[in-house]
Amino acid sequence: MELRKRLTVRPRRAAAAPPGVTVASPGAPAARERGLLGINLRYFALRAVLFGVVLAVVLLLGAGGFLAFVLALVVSGLMSYPLALRQRRAVVAVMENRHGGRR
Repeated sequence: MELRKRLTVRPRRAAAAPPGVTVASPGAPAARERGLLGINLRYFALRAVLFGVVLAVVLLLGAGGFLAFVLALVVSGLMSYPLALRQRRAVVAVMENRHGGRR
């Protein structure tokens, strides 16, 4: 009997999903609900890294203190609009799916 268990063919696992796509298993919460946290974390990380890089550049250019912080905040905010567009659209798509297309 033990030999029979070893010889039985197990179903193949589905191919891995591409990065950024969450696949829900049967009985698990919907993929869009789990994926929203990951998308939001990616969006926040992108903006935080961008702010840190801009702040370092502003400090290296000689601005200091509160002025450097404000300049970095404004410049990174303007830069993140086009750079984080894909993550923003993904969040909007998940939220629209969650609410059935209503806003």
